[in-house]
Amino acid sequence: MSRTLNRVSRLQRIEELLLASPRGYTSRELAARLGVDRTTIWRDLQELSAEVPIQQDGDRYFIDRQHYLSNVHLSQGESLMLYLAMRHLIRRTTHLSPLMISALEKLSLVLRHPLASQLAEAIRAAQANHPPDADRLRVWEVLIRGWLEQLAVRIDHQRFFSSQANTYEVHPYFFEPAPLSEGVYLIAYSVSHGALRTFKVERILGATLTTESFSRPADMDLDTLLRHAWGIWYGQEPVEVRLRFRHPAARRVQETIWHPLQEIEALPDGSVEWRLRVAGTLELVPWIRGWGPDCEVLDPPELRQQIAEELRRAAAQYEEE
Repeated sequence: MSRTLNRVSRLQRIEELLLASPRGYTSRELAARLGVDRTTIWRDLQELSAEVPIQQDGDRYFIDRQHYLSNVHLSQGESLMLYLAMRHLIRRTTHLSPLMISALEKLSLVLRHPLASQLAEAIRAAQANHPPDADRLRVWEVLIRGWLEQLAVRIDHQRFFSSQANTYEVHPYFFEPAPLSEGVYLIAYSVSHGALRTFKVERILGATLTTESFSRPADMDLDTLLRHAWGIWYGQEPVEVRLRFRHPAARRVQETIWHPLQEIEALPDGSVEWRLRVAGTLELVPWIRGWGPDCEVLDPPELRQQIAEELRRAAAQYEEE
């Protein structure tokens, strides 16, 4: 019985690995990942091929996703993790598009009871609070089609401090959620600017698909592009930011990964020093400001001065006349 269960689990894991890798795997790579010999992997691939569209290109095996029908089975623990992620999304987003609602509804179908009914209720509440917006749906549909088919899109984008929209022709490269706030950003090559630009999708008032095709740079990687970004700003020379957090904020800071490159050092007095090399500090300011007096900026000097001035102005508003 144990061997059967191990074989079934191994077949499922092979399927998951092949689905997750567009380049596929060799039998040697699969054997190393799963800790079995290549003969076992070869037999597993033959058996799996009877139900899954596995193809071979040279010595690499992969799954043809165009002919693959997803059939997701979640454990109780996995159901809870997915439920929490979707609940977090619903609570943090103020512009739930119909596409997002339908995706959430489909994902809720694979959750274990009672999580399915709880998420369904949250979706109904979200729909009541965010009625369908046909214009927003059309913008999303055009952007997604341009992204998938690699066709240039003409967008009308309104900047935050502007009362009018500007028209740009862009090549959609990536979509990225705002890490510490709500909203989704489009990272695209702007023909109008002749460079990469970032546009908040919620500020795109209209979008039109063109017939001009483009090629996404093969060597462009989103994680590398945003490596030193606090949010979605990139391209600036990274500057080292050093912050000191005092009790009780120190413990809260240690409980969360605010950025993959952060460094945290516990100090003898119970405070912590938090360090990060970040591309520009503008996006970081609201986060620092939110900690109030529990956070002290140590470096860079100009950021320390800016936060000090803001705190002095804030305190002045509460001084008795």
